[in-house]
Amino acid sequence: MKALILLKDKSLRLSETPKPPIKPNEVLVKLKASALNHREIWIQKGLYPGMSLPCILGADGAGIVQQIGQKVDDEILGKEVIIYPAYHWGENENAPSKKFRVLGMPDPGTVAEYISLPFTNIFIKPAYLTWEQAAATPVAYLTAWRALVRHGQISSNSKVLITGIGGGVAQAGLSLALALGAEVFVSSSSNEKIAQAIKNGAKDGVNYIDEEWHLQMKDKCNGIDIVLDSSPSSNLDNYLKFMNYGGKIVAYGSTGSPKTTISISKFFLRHIQFIGTAMGSPNDFNNLLLFMEKYRIVPLIHETFQFENSIDAIETLKTGNQNGKIVITH
Repeated sequence: MKALILLKDKSLRLSETPKPPIKPNEVLVKLKASALNHREIWIQKGLYPGMSLPCILGADGAGIVQQIGQKVDDEILGKEVIIYPAYHWGENENAPSKKFRVLGMPDPGTVAEYISLPFTNIFIKPAYLTWEQAAATPVAYLTAWRALVRHGQISSNSKVLITGIGGGVAQAGLSLALALGAEVFVSSSSNEKIAQAIKNGAKDGVNYIDEEWHLQMKDKCNGIDIVLDSSPSSNLDNYLKFMNYGGKIVAYGSTGSPKTTISISKFFLRHIQFIGTAMGSPNDFNNLLLFMEKYRIVPLIHETFQFENSIDAIETLKTGNQNGKIVITH
């Protein structure tokens, strides 16, 4: 089969590799589409823990169950499925186990013709989603769902700020928060992305390049309850200008400043919570898919590439100009 492989010298190659074997309790999925995340960029730069090369990249994918291993119910054969993109969450719903790891390094990923994985990693694809939309769902929507629902405890009365609108998780957060009835504000370094978010249902937005962005947000929102944050400010005191007492900052990335400071007294006196999150459990994923199907939520796709142009898809991701997910159709 063909797959997008990151070699030991960190170069990419679309080349032939053996079709994966199927162990007991596993299924072989013929992938119909996959999607990219910034994780692939960090891996190529060697900035990801537990590096093991060469590897097949990609965590997001959807396809058809083509073969099944021993101990797998044959009713799943031929089903259209979407892949839960990680292994070994564990029994604790509050946090993953130490063995938790995401597909695509060190384990084989989804930018390939086939992938074998435990049958517990596959979920029936919502019929209303195209292959491309289904592939765009797992990492981004699961991360946003857990951040908003489990950690943020979002309600229809919540006011939410989504930073860095344009990325996959941020766009997922926008559509989920709106479906949950919340009022959503956004930030970006791009006025065009802010305008698009407002067109898609956001109440308003600010450009964080402006040094006074936090004061502008204060004037626009009249208090934020939840910040879905991919790029925490180097000074979280800025957030206290617009956050309500008891507010929650849920961080899932560090594309802004890798380090941040805060005035502890203001932080605890206002009962602010700073919460880290990444991905989610299989139960979170199941609940997410049920919610998406109920409200017919469709992921925003920035651009679709053919499988033979997978390297071009990675290069497009590196520009950071996307507004939504970059998807590869197989």
